Amino acid sequence: MMSAPDRLDLSDLNFLLIDDNRFIRQLLHEILKSFGARSIREANDSDEAFRKIDYHPPDIILCDWMMGPLDGMGFLKRLRGSKVFQRIPIIMVSGHATADHVSAALGEGADSYIVKPFRSATLTTHLMKVIVADANADAYMLD
Repeated sequence: MMSAPDRLDLSDLNFLLIDDNRFIRQLLHEILKSFGARSIREANDSDEAFRKIDYHPPDIILCDWMMGPLDGMGFLKRLRGSKVFQRIPIIMVSGHATADHVSAALGEGADSYIVKPFRSATLTTHLMKVIVADANADAYMLD
């Protein structure tokens, strides 16, 4: 069983933050930077996000539910339907706190779900969850 490191180091990962709220993007950006993340791109909406993904695929996406022109669920479904980008870990970050919303997102392929407002420790926990899961998936991939 893997144990969590004393200090999370995100320096080798590429992130994409998708949220129409600039404050939330800045907050996520600052938290990721505090853990050494150097490659953090931001998108205001799903269209901008897909352009950035096509140009430079991220290692992890943090995505809001309420945005346009596709909402977070539409974005998630489209990404999971892609042959090229379907394995990118996605953490949904939303103000929707109901079990139905969480279940729907996870059912469509979100790797984790964070309810706004959140603490940096919560983000850290969810990042570790997807990083460890992704590492374990890579270890068992058959070529």
